Amino acid sequence: MALISYVSNEDAPAKIKPIFDGMEKKLGVVPNVFRAMAHNPAMLEAFLGLNGTLPLTELDGKLRELAYIRTSEVNGCAYCLHHHREIGKKAGLTDRQTSETARFESSDAYTPLEREVMRYAETVTRQVEVDDALFARLKEVLGDRQILELAMTVGIANFTNRVTGTLRMELP
Repeated sequence: MALISYVSNEDAPAKIKPIFDGMEKKLGVVPNVFRAMAHNPAMLEAFLGLNGTLPLTELDGKLRELAYIRTSEVNGCAYCLHHHREIGKKAGLTDRQTSETARFESSDAYTPLEREVMRYAETVTRQVEVDDALFARLKEVLGDRQILELAMTVGIANFTNRVTGTLRMELP
């Protein structure tokens, strides 16, 4: 059970109601993380703005979602895993790719770059700093913008994992 309540459509502040309506039209549901964030409309809007930049990256959507999924696995965030495995499939990941990330090192479902991205997500999530060798391998393939976008993706995933995990949010 979640530790805080979810703001219903009826109880949502006037400026949040259109946001909830848009989510229901697009997703069929308002995810509980956003219902919880609606307790502070300014924080919800700020988070949506930042989170909304993820699909606008030059970093390939499959790489972005593999990083998000691996981060969520390391943090044990079932809530984010559920949502981002679905988003990953929409970005072009296969069922195997979304389900074998915990054993990405031995799975043949991934390219070398996809493995490097998941190593990066795992390393940064566990110890914040990435080693120079891993960074150099990523830098051979990704430009500065894509590396920034990867770092931001992992950061946003860690942030969201902490909020949903700390508050014990339930699906959806």
